[in-house]
Amino acid sequence: MTMLPFGRPGFRPFMALGLCVAASAAVASQASAPRVFARVLLLETTSETSASVSLGDIDNNGTLDVVLAKGRHWPLVDQILRNDGRGHFSTQPLADSADRTYSAALADLDGDGDLDIVVSNDKPDRKLIYLNDGAGHFRVGGTFGEAAWNTRYVTVADVNGDQRPDLIVANRSANPAVPRPSFVCLNRGAGTFDTCAPLATQSATIVVASDLDGDGKTDLVVPHRDGGQNLIFWNDGTGVFRDPPTPLGPPTSQIRAAAAADINGDRVIDVVVGDERNGLFVYMGAGSRAFDAPVALPSAGGAPYSVAIADMNRDAKPDLVVGRQEAVGSVLFNTGGARVPRFTDTPWGDGKGSVYGVAVGDLDGDGWPDIAAARSEAPNAVWFSGAIQQRTPKRSYQWLQQVSKSGVVR
Repeated sequence: MTMLPFGRPGFRPFMALGLCVAASAAVASQASAPRVFARVLLLETTSETSASVSLGDIDNNGTLDVVLAKGRHWPLVDQILRNDGRGHFSTQPLADSADRTYSAALADLDGDGDLDIVVSNDKPDRKLIYLNDGAGHFRVGGTFGEAAWNTRYVTVADVNGDQRPDLIVANRSANPAVPRPSFVCLNRGAGTFDTCAPLATQSATIVVASDLDGDGKTDLVVPHRDGGQNLIFWNDGTGVFRDPPTPLGPPTSQIRAAAAADINGDRVIDVVVGDERNGLFVYMGAGSRAFDAPVALPSAGGAPYSVAIADMNRDAKPDLVVGRQEAVGSVLFNTGGARVPRFTDTPWGDGKGSVYGVAVGDLDGDGWPDIAAARSEAPNAVWFSGAIQQRTPKRSYQWLQQVSKSGVVR
């Protein structure tokens, strides 16, 4: 598996794929080509409450497998789908028992060279660590955090520089009068996470980890889920965030999805967020811990529920993959631009259900990145990348609507 290091160049001590991490077998030197996403494979026959999807080679056979996090508010059994390398999957349960899973991230948590799974369950379920035996068979190896947390998502990143993946846990509170902190849980070795330190947050359903100021340390973007201020926490290099957090964007946000990458090629990380009420925005990094005013991308409809960043057409520019609520998704192909990129929109999906999670990787072995979608009220599915056989209508537009720092669309 080849990872595209759009977030933090040169740093990949472990592999983790999810809402905002992209994998692709594409090589930047290969020529780009227009792509469509018309061929679909349903991964299930049921329409349940799935919340995220992750890709990784869990059995070390050189192919990307699929892990589906299922349950959300109602307990279900998480699923592993083993890939034969040609986009055909065999399904098995991750565990015997059902739980309320919002995300299942992949990383080598215990340092033995294979991918383990960290599961973020909502209360009252335990938050679980599943350790891999090397052949893609898993056992519960421990827990992290507290079962009472309203956990929605877990991000995996090395925040203290010891080359071990740590956990950043996003906790939600829909009641502004009762804010809930998110937490950083450090890896003590062998996949053990016995202490967690709170972040001064209020309500989050995702946390993005990236070196935002270029100092070689992993910082955190914590978007507000329920009408409050987005915050950036600056890492001192030890996994401690001593400096006061920096506000990002307007004072009120309802963000479900976020990702970070250098989108315009200036070697400064940019932040993409999906606000369920206001749409999709990009904050272009200006350097020195500053960001430009958000730029909005008009939408064909449907709240943005998930976003991933990957080079989808092999032109060495990061593109955006957007999943929406009960609406067709978008692959926003990056066509360049001096400061703010321009995009061409190619639709994907059937518009059914709510796409809570997307992950990107070459699932059928043809060298082109495909889209795996975790949906609620519709079956989970894979949309395969294909060449354009005939003229295909596209929605084309540039980034429009400069938004002031107060959040008012001009």
